[in-house]
Amino acid sequence: MKNPLSEEQLKKIQEISKLPGEKQQEELQKFLKTLNPEQIKYLQEQQQEQGCPFCLIAEGKIESYKIYEDDFVIAVLDIKPANEGHVLVLPKTHVQKSIDLNDEHIFSVANKIAKRINEILGKDTNIFAANGENAGQRVGHLMVHVIPRDEDDGLNFEWKGKTVDKKDFDELKKKLHFKEERNKPEIKELDEDFEEKFLIP
Repeated sequence: MKNPLSEEQLKKIQEISKLPGEKQQEELQKFLKTLNPEQIKYLQEQQQEQGCPFCLIAEGKIESYKIYEDDFVIAVLDIKPANEGHVLVLPKTHVQKSIDLNDEHIFSVANKIAKRINEILGKDTNIFAANGENAGQRVGHLMVHVIPRDEDDGLNFEWKGKTVDKKDFDELKKKLHFKEERNKPEIKELDEDFEEKFLIP
């Protein structure tokens, strides 16, 4: 793909790359919001050619605060957390969206981590994944966020409900309806020693 970035944008990327870690992430997020989909795709392709940072974390080539690992996923503390204890659950293979996964193992792990956060830290959690740019995904590697919540912590996952006509509901129901499979697909079970795989006490 031909480089769709302007000279000014390339200069901005260089400036951001020279900033210290935390400030770099903050400025990078602001910068990404100014780009169009083609420019974001180009940067993602460049990133993949240089090595996806989340794949490198999974391979142990980038230092991380790992709290859990098995054959399929790794869970690390987010270095720029929404709240203290924010965990990222990452597939070890390079997958962009949860819909590209063959099973639900990653969500089973996320749920176990949420339970552990509740038991150890006494906090409720949000669990979410962004599937695609329009859903807020800023990197090309799937991550399931497990975010501890505090009262009045300033995070906002609320939205104002939209009014939908009954006709539109009926049409959506027809489009999205499917029968539940009687023989559910086989899902990788969590190991019996799941708790032992946590790397924190």
